[in-house]
Amino acid sequence: MKKWNKPAAAMLAIGLTGALIAGCGGSGTTGNEGGSSSQEEAQKSKEPLAIKMMIPYWNAEPPKQDGETLKKVQAHTNTKLDIIWTPGSAYTDKMNASIASQDLPQILYVLANGNKNSGLVNAVRSGMFWEIGPYLKDYPNLSKLNEQMLKDSSFDGKLYGIYKYIPQARNGIVIRQDWLDNLGLQQPKTLDELIKVMKAFATGDPDKNGKQDTLAFGAAGANGFELFVSWFGGPNQFELKNGKLTPDFMTQEYMEALKLYKTFYNENVMNKDFAVNKNDFDMINKGKSGMLFAALEEVESRYIDLYKAFPQAKLDVISRIEGPKGVRVITRGAFPPQFMFPKTSVKTEAQLKQILGYMDKLADPDMQNLFTWGFEGSTYKLDNGKPVRTDVQKFNSEVASYEFMRFDDSSAAMKGNNSPILEKALQMQIDNYPTAIQNPVQALISQTNIDKGSELAKIISDAKTKFIMGEIDEAGWNKAVEQWRKTGGDQIIKEYEEAYANINKK
Repeated sequence: MKKWNKPAAAMLAIGLTGALIAGCGGSGTTGNEGGSSSQEEAQKSKEPLAIKMMIPYWNAEPPKQDGETLKKVQAHTNTKLDIIWTPGSAYTDKMNASIASQDLPQILYVLANGNKNSGLVNAVRSGMFWEIGPYLKDYPNLSKLNEQMLKDSSFDGKLYGIYKYIPQARNGIVIRQDWLDNLGLQQPKTLDELIKVMKAFATGDPDKNGKQDTLAFGAAGANGFELFVSWFGGPNQFELKNGKLTPDFMTQEYMEALKLYKTFYNENVMNKDFAVNKNDFDMINKGKSGMLFAALEEVESRYIDLYKAFPQAKLDVISRIEGPKGVRVITRGAFPPQFMFPKTSVKTEAQLKQILGYMDKLADPDMQNLFTWGFEGSTYKLDNGKPVRTDVQKFNSEVASYEFMRFDDSSAAMKGNNSPILEKALQMQIDNYPTAIQNPVQALISQTNIDKGSELAKIISDAKTKFIMGEIDEAGWNKAVEQWRKTGGDQIIKEYEEAYANINKK
């Protein structure tokens, strides 16, 4: 298995994650498969390869079709790119309509959890997309994609897309180190120590203002809950034993986490409005809470307002907490976003190889430098041979806006001078991934979950909120779980177990 590398700091400084996609093959073929000796075809092979693709964007405006970043990508890959930029909020609907009409581009970006989209799953199973797994070994960059991530992004055990890199063991604790220092406390290493610190943050006047007006953490929903389940020894969404699956919320460890969060709620360790609050970061940035369970690589980019309001604030990161079953770290557990290749527009194997060639070349070091740093003299400068960002706003608007074209992890980009805390966070993500607990159903498909998953998930999420707030007891919780099972949950488990058996049968 390939190891993760550190994403470059520039992406992280604006809260973006790198992507591990891969570009063009080393052969450079853009014409007929196998080539030709004729002058006409030799000339044709030098002409830019026209590629149409559909990509999401989340800014107010789509990236410029004539931007310098896009021009450099086209020059490096010898392509002419026609990009259908689609608002992220409308992307799934647009994609589903395109699949239904079979009017698809040659490269289709698929958002995370695509294996829960009925239209996409049916299209894959009907043969509408190329299976690309057998081809990756022929490309220098694509052949280096992470084996576990390839497995976790497959449909029915086969690979149809190139996943976009997002750190997998990315979450942990961002904590006010200055609050720990004020209270004379050490960083917690065990679950019991963490709970002690959390209660001290709520009652011990960690900001030294003479008032008991702080919280341990501000939550939008039950922020961090899945981490506590794992620290108690529970699974990452599902537990797999001898081919049998159990949802995390049917385990004793989940119940322990529920009871702990009820204590947090009752003792004002967390905010009382967690069920309706929409912003995880608001309270820590306003100096009202001392920790957040969040993506570690965002330790600088998402806390700018905290430092503006409290220049003396000092943050640190923690990723490993030891519980009853030892130290446990979990992955994101979500089916990755990826780039797929429809047969309706990529009609021959030769065309597929050309487009995979583009993808491979897109992950070359020059391209990773472009997406990570931009343009020397414009968005960065070199200081003792290392890049330093010079114009963040220009980088965001003229380079980072094209982020969703890429898939690489920035590991081949130039290494800048990261701050010590960012280096620590990035290294934690690298070190934690090989032993992180996977979600065993991440790449499995359940038709019932596709059809009724959102409805059934609401049964559990509503019951979780009510339990934490004291509106139902353990009997009420068990009743909700039974409702989930009877209205489709047991069928989901059955279908996941069958899918697992089919993929892993000898």
